[in-house]
Amino acid sequence: MSAVPKKILFAMSDTGGGHRSAAMAINAAISTASDASCTTVDFLRATRFPGLHKAPEIYDYCSKKHLWLNNLFFKKTDSVRRINTLTKMVYLQAGQHIERELAEIEPDIIVAVHPLVIGLMRLARERLQASWPIITVVTDLVTFHASWATPGADWYLTPTGEATNLLAKNGVSLQRIVHTGFPIHPKFAQARLTQTQARNELGIDSGKFTVLLTGGGVGAGGLGEWVSMLEKQCADKQILVITGNNKGLYNELKSKKMPSHINIYGFVGNMEVMMAASDIVITKAGPGTIMESAAMKRPLIITEAVGIQEIGNISYVEQNQLGYYCPSPELACKTINGIASQLCGENNPFDRREVITDGSSRIATFILQHMVGAGTQIGDGGNTLGSVS
Repeated sequence: MSAVPKKILFAMSDTGGGHRSAAMAINAAISTASDASCTTVDFLRATRFPGLHKAPEIYDYCSKKHLWLNNLFFKKTDSVRRINTLTKMVYLQAGQHIERELAEIEPDIIVAVHPLVIGLMRLARERLQASWPIITVVTDLVTFHASWATPGADWYLTPTGEATNLLAKNGVSLQRIVHTGFPIHPKFAQARLTQTQARNELGIDSGKFTVLLTGGGVGAGGLGEWVSMLEKQCADKQILVITGNNKGLYNELKSKKMPSHINIYGFVGNMEVMMAASDIVITKAGPGTIMESAAMKRPLIITEAVGIQEIGNISYVEQNQLGYYCPSPELACKTINGIASQLCGENNPFDRREVITDGSSRIATFILQHMVGAGTQIGDGGNTLGSVS
C-alpha cells in the first residue's frame, strides 16, 4: 500500500489580504483532518519579473489612491487569451525562478488561490513533466477577472452559483467546476463566544450597540471620513475601527483625541472576536468580510466596491438579504440608527438567506481526496466529494 502524498502548495499573491486569508482558511481546515504539510508562496513576487514582482505594493497603492489604474488594468487584460499570452511572456523570462521554488517544495498538489498564478503553474507542470494536480479556488463572488478561467487547472472550486456560471461563460467545462462555497476560516463558522464574552475579551463596553468599521486588509475606503461622521451622528453607539495594514491612517486616527466610545485597531488576527462583539459590520464589498459576516450572522452595510471585481458583491449582499448598500456615511448612519432598536446580538432578527459557511471544510476535503495517490487521476474531472456539487 503506497503512502498518500502529504505536501500541499498554495500558490497566490499578496494583492490585498484576501488571497492569503483564503489559503490560511483552507490550511486550517486541512489541519483538522490531515497531517499534510501546507506551504504558501507568492509566485508573482517569486517571478522577479519587472513590475510583476511588486504586484502587492502596486495593488496596495492603487486601492488606496488611484483605483482607476486598477480598473484600467482590469479592463485591458480581461481576456483569457490576453492573460495566456502575458503568462507565456512572464514564464519565458521567469520560469527558472518558479521552477526553483517548486523544486524546493516538491508539492504533491497545487492549490491556486490567485487567478494570475494558474497559468504559471500549468506551464511549470508541463516544463517539469510533473504529475501534481492543480486545483483553482476562486475567491471572488460574482464579478471577476477572466484570468480565473485560465486553462490548465484540473478543477475550479467556486464560492457561488454566479461564479460557476461566469467560469462556464469564459470557457471552463462544467465537469471541472465544483461549487464548494467561499473559503472562510473555520473559526468564524465555529465561533463560540457570546457577544458579551467577546466584548469582555476586547475590554469594551458590554452594554452599547456596537458598530464594526473595516476597510479590509489594505484599509481602503476613506475610513477617516466615516469615523468622523459616525462620531457625530452615532454618538450613542460604540465604534470599533479596523485600519488593516494602512499604518498611515492608524497613526492619524490614534493621534486625534477620540471619544472613549471609538476604538482604533490596526491589522487584527481576531476578526471573529471583533464580529462577535459587534451588532453590525460596515465594510467595502470585499468577499472575505462579506462571507465572514454572513457566517457570524451579522448584518452588513456595504460602502463601496474597491475595484471592478467587487461591483457584483453589492447586489449579492442585497439579493441575499445580508445587509444594505450605503455609499455615503450620512446614509449609513441613518440606516444604523434606524435598525439599532431591532438588533440585539444573538437575538438578531435580521432576515437573511442562508449561504454556505463551511466552504473551507468542503474545499479541504476535496483537496485531500484529489492528491496524487489518493485514487483520482489528473484531468478526469471527477468529483468524489458528493454533497459539495
